[in-house]
Amino acid sequence: MVKMTKYDLKPIVKTYYDALEEGTILGRKCTRCGHIEFPPYLCCNECGGLDTEWVDLTNMRGIVKQALPTKGAFGDPEFRNTQGDYFAVEIEVPGMDPFNASLLHVDYDKYEEFDQYIQEHEVEVKPLLFQDEDMKVVAWELVEDNGFKKIPEIKAPEPKKEETKTATATATVDLSNDATTQTVIEAAADAYGVDAASITLATDIREDLSNESMKMIVMISTIEDQLNVTIEIQEASNLNTIADFVNVVKERLGEETIASNAPVANNSDTATAAQSSEELDDVAKAVIEAAADAYGVDASGITLATDIREDLSNESMKMIVMISTIEDQLNVTIEIQEASNLNTIGDFVAVVRERL
Repeated sequence: MVKMTKYDLKPIVKTYYDALEEGTILGRKCTRCGHIEFPPYLCCNECGGLDTEWVDLTNMRGIVKQALPTKGAFGDPEFRNTQGDYFAVEIEVPGMDPFNASLLHVDYDKYEEFDQYIQEHEVEVKPLLFQDEDMKVVAWELVEDNGFKKIPEIKAPEPKKEETKTATATATVDLSNDATTQTVIEAAADAYGVDAASITLATDIREDLSNESMKMIVMISTIEDQLNVTIEIQEASNLNTIADFVNVVKERLGEETIASNAPVANNSDTATAAQSSEELDDVAKAVIEAAADAYGVDASGITLATDIREDLSNESMKMIVMISTIEDQLNVTIEIQEASNLNTIGDFVAVVRERL
């Protein structure tokens, strides 16, 4: 039996990043089975061996196995601002375990075509070293220009304006004439499962509603779909109140912002609107029936806000049955990979409506 000795991580991490500064990409190769660990680890994940040695991987090539979009509710906006559009990808290199990475220099508008293309063709990629603040890091880029490659033009960030146009604190927000505010409140009510009438502009989402990140993602997704704007997750982490979200959306839409302490008129109208949003069309009814059959529950207990994994079951086979039923009854296609990013019944309904 081999006794594992105590290792100091510093030689591994420091050696790796020192090599990057010199333009060299290193991995660790197992002397027992030949398996390569990248990024480098202390031991071999293939055979468990502790004897590994440095190997130069600067000229390695990999194949893209999966690709995910990085806009909307996911992605790193600061990274995109400095490096351009990118895909989150899974890469396979001979002799290594698959690993996740960022694929730069891509035409983001062609994501769906690219996602289909990699299912049918081997798309080769190579490492790309670049400076990220005070250190060099590794990303990847396409080896060939196959129509999906696009070198971005990175623009210097515009200086922030010192003053932001805001409405006076005494101005009353009339929801009947402010679709943006009403939509944000309804989205929060649906995502967090509360009465819209209880939500005000000063409502602190994490303290007054819930600190569950998945519910916030659902709220953001609803706002993005209904108002055709983009709110990054990282950006949303700095927003606290409903008013904060409303003002971000209003800025994107070129509307006048509001004060968080502004009184709200016709809040009862918002509650009525939230209730009416639960009136189901044929598509929503079909999706709910499919979910009820697949998960073995009463359809009357399912709403558009029902979180499938949290409120029903996390069993993937049941979701596959639900998807199959939806596809058969409504003559649409929902990919399993796509479904993994859908959380609520409302998310599935929205996807089906887009297809129809």
